[in-house]
Amino acid sequence: MLNEQENISRVEACINEILAQSDKSIFLIIDGDRTLISTDSTKYFFKHLELEFIEIKSIFQKYDYTFEAFYHVALFYSRIDEKRYKEACIASAKAVNIYSDFLKFIKAVKDKTELILITSGIAQSWQNVIDNHSLDFMHLIGGNYFPKEKFVVDKNAKGIIANKLKLAGKKVFAFGDTLIDFDMLQNAHHSYLIVNEKMNKDIIPHSHEIAHLKQISFSSDSHQNLPLTDLIKVTSLIHKYYENSTNKNS
Repeated sequence: MLNEQENISRVEACINEILAQSDKSIFLIIDGDRTLISTDSTKYFFKHLELEFIEIKSIFQKYDYTFEAFYHVALFYSRIDEKRYKEACIASAKAVNIYSDFLKFIKAVKDKTELILITSGIAQSWQNVIDNHSLDFMHLIGGNYFPKEKFVVDKNAKGIIANKLKLAGKKVFAFGDTLIDFDMLQNAHHSYLIVNEKMNKDIIPHSHEIAHLKQISFSSDSHQNLPLTDLIKVTSLIHKYYENSTNKNS
């Protein structure tokens, strides 16, 4: 049985491996559902398998956003036959498209940054999304299907990853949309809340606790009292950091 401390150790091992393979000074951590895409891809997974979402909802109602919640959700997924699971992951990935502005942004900064797609959702589905959009240069951190995947990504894990990158001397940019992303957004140097279809109702009451948080909207919706920016400005900021870093090392 996986416990929280072992889960943290496995998450840290994963990020250590990425750090060991990279000499880049700028890291981007980007959430998947309702951040890179407009909706939650999980609903297409459940639709394909003709499953009800109520069991997942009941787990989060019981455990909130704790490790126990994500662990029990992973146990739920792990009971699904592997062939059916893979088929549902393929189907759900085909049903979604990454925001076009995000795709342009990713391609504009990929040579200057290390890109990490982090998901608390269905990791195999997101690997298919990466493949479908020719983003094989992105790292994927996620897990919810045992024993193939070794850990889960809960709220705490996201925060640990951002903090570990920062402690390694990396400039960290984080993008998220819900309370699950709070620790990650809080620990990054530059943090961006993507306005989602639910108007970020779970994290907005806590957004004042992240002084450097800015919002990005791909629609006409936005939040009052939260600075608004866009991916073009973020791209310019990344280029500035990259040039400064290059000049220091030359």
